[in-house]
Amino acid sequence: MGCHPSKTDFQPDGHSDLFRPPAPIPVDIGSSIRHQLQKNSNSIVFIFGGPASQKGSIIEELTSSFNFTSISVEDIVFQYLPSRLAGTGTQISDIQDALRNDEGMLSIDWVLEMISSRIKVAMNQRFVVDIVPAVSSILKAEEYRARTHDRQLNQFEMKHPISFAIDVVVKDEQNLTKMNGDANGRDEDSKRINPELNQMMRGADDIDKGKLEKRIAEYHTCAEPFLQYFRKSNRVISMSVTTEAVPNLVNTTRDTLLKLGFTMARKDDHIICFTTEAAHEDIDLNYYKLKIVNAGDLSKSSDNLTSQISAVYRYIASHNRHDDNFLVVVPSFKVQETKSIKRINFMEKKKEVYLDEFIKNKQHDKPPKISEDHPPIEREARSVSAQPRHQLGIRPKNRVGASPNSLFPN
Repeated sequence: MGCHPSKTDFQPDGHSDLFRPPAPIPVDIGSSIRHQLQKNSNSIVFIFGGPASQKGSIIEELTSSFNFTSISVEDIVFQYLPSRLAGTGTQISDIQDALRNDEGMLSIDWVLEMISSRIKVAMNQRFVVDIVPAVSSILKAEEYRARTHDRQLNQFEMKHPISFAIDVVVKDEQNLTKMNGDANGRDEDSKRINPELNQMMRGADDIDKGKLEKRIAEYHTCAEPFLQYFRKSNRVISMSVTTEAVPNLVNTTRDTLLKLGFTMARKDDHIICFTTEAAHEDIDLNYYKLKIVNAGDLSKSSDNLTSQISAVYRYIASHNRHDDNFLVVVPSFKVQETKSIKRINFMEKKKEVYLDEFIKNKQHDKPPKISEDHPPIEREARSVSAQPRHQLGIRPKNRVGASPNSLFPN
């Protein structure tokens, strides 16, 4: 017995562009990388990416899907530098002032030594190192502007061989930076350091768009000596990103690592929710990693139910990334009479459900926003989230709701 999805003819129209997948990202893999991975049990990756490179998304993919441990220079500097500087306060502003007043204070030797200490005490065997900082006061350090770091990196590799470097090359840096509202060059990974640092960096590194070119040049000055070291030994994975290709960056990263023999620590679990037009206004979409899909924008109002659902399926299939969940807004699906067909559907009936029951890949660095219309919900001591009840037709893929073949034809 088999299941055969219904077929519908899809005629290109004004909606065709919505179903076009993101542009591919060219990837160049250094010739020595596979040998380096086979030779060493640990995998240490250095990552490079300037303003608007979205390297934070790559770091998140490496840590969440491939079980890498993230090590960032910002974290090391603001956590450990005060202990070796007499008379320097522990506040972020004090450390930044000290770095600005003495550009020779920070050395690459010390930074790599602290990275080595992190690796030694960690139980993990995979590490991604963000070696070029996003904070301007660190970028201005004298040693970060040196022409070569070969000696320091060679000494580091005597203890911890580096597998390869990832270089995210942004082809249209200024356009991407303006599009992302990221004129100060800070990526999503800078938010994971700590709340105090994140708040201080917003004020300390808030620069106007007129200084964008200076920030881009500043990054390349600091990153190039590191990259030259890895290029000499053919250990660079280069990804060329354009505005159209940004949505494909995480998938490209995943495919590249799988080709190199890495195994994933988890499998995807996408959740698809259906709701009415006004029911999603009090849901924290960012926390639950929900992307809104307006079903009415994907098909004509005169289309039948099968065509409308097929349009939703095609859109999700072409825009689906590894960590996405979807909230499908269905204001007015046209339901038509159809011939009665015998079908067995397995469904779990509940009067009301919590999003947390189904969505596990939540944004754990902050609690969800709760609408003022709902009273606070008592949380357990170790719980990081609580969400008011929503009357949603929640349909986790292959778990709740109508059978996948009947609802989402291929």
